[in-house]
Amino acid sequence: MLNPVADTVPTGDIVLNTARLIDGEVEVTWKGKLASSRFAPFWLRDHCHAKHSLHADTLQRQVDTFSIPIDIMPAQIIIADGSRNLHIVWKHDGVRSEFPSAFLWSVAQTEGREVAPRRLLWDRGSMGEQFPSMSHEQIMADDAGLLRWLSLVEEHGFALATGTPPSIEATQALAKRVGYVRETIFGGMWDFTANLAFKDTAYTPVAIGPHTDGTYSIDSPGFQMFHCLKFDGTGGESTLVDGFRVADQIRKSDPIAFEVLSTVKVPAQYLGDGVHLKAEHPIIALDHNGDYLQIAYNNYDRAPFRLPTPRMNAFYKALKLFNQLVNDPAYEITMRLAPGTALLFDNWRTMHGRRAYQGFRWLCGAYLNKEDFDSKLRVLRAGQQKT
Repeated sequence: MLNPVADTVPTGDIVLNTARLIDGEVEVTWKGKLASSRFAPFWLRDHCHAKHSLHADTLQRQVDTFSIPIDIMPAQIIIADGSRNLHIVWKHDGVRSEFPSAFLWSVAQTEGREVAPRRLLWDRGSMGEQFPSMSHEQIMADDAGLLRWLSLVEEHGFALATGTPPSIEATQALAKRVGYVRETIFGGMWDFTANLAFKDTAYTPVAIGPHTDGTYSIDSPGFQMFHCLKFDGTGGESTLVDGFRVADQIRKSDPIAFEVLSTVKVPAQYLGDGVHLKAEHPIIALDHNGDYLQIAYNNYDRAPFRLPTPRMNAFYKALKLFNQLVNDPAYEITMRLAPGTALLFDNWRTMHGRRAYQGFRWLCGAYLNKEDFDSKLRVLRAGQQKT
């Protein structure tokens, strides 16, 4: 019989309560937590945190997964180190594995996969006229200011940086606070006027409806930054729509349309300027928990594709509903991007557009990768927890 050995339990930590072998699995409970969780022995050996199995500096796996016996079983299960660690001695070779209690708790809660962050879905009525924003000075001053700004972007899908010097160099420095600027067919940091430098309606003064960028990219840019450096004219207001809010409305009101929009992969393409990019995404992508992951919608760039007629008709019906809602003023906010105010938004969530304008408009901006944004947030939050 395998009996857990209890240690003195420190307060304020995620610490173990019991650990025992039940039906071929190691069942673990934590002090002060009602939940219990079971772990397969093979999985435990594969995720050992001892120095012989996990590199102390790189945190890369060193255990030979493929040499672990399929029928591996514990010889001893020990709660150690003030209940902060679980130790297991294996029958077949006598090797001792170690597992931090907090690591096991985290995996038990999420299966080792990240859950969707806290989001506030919004429409015109709930957002009002007070947009999430921080001063450029605060963002650039220290990590605490940057964390607050990026948390606003994560929560609302966008945020403004007021008082940003109206130059390409200052905008690039702001973007680099988040991560490296992504190179695309438009370059790294880009700036443009209505000069048709590329085969894209952004390079014209005409109105542009709500859309996300890069639907023709296999890995669409996760975030985008805009900064209007100069404007002498009329019109040109920027529009934003919370794509997750629209998706949520469809999910509640029309489950059939939601199923179509979340499962049919829609091809998109960019053809011109010596390139032919092509990719496909569902308009509403969900993660493993069914939470909203990505909106990929740009009717301008949709490429030809065909489904069996009943499914094609269902797609067009769902597409019409989606387009109707994203163009409904009730879901849209508008703002005039003026020199000194930079906008960072989640291109996987927040759809953007523009009113037609007359006159001269000089805009600069950049794309940023989603993984870089997420990485920066993790690092900043980990640093905050240590202080």
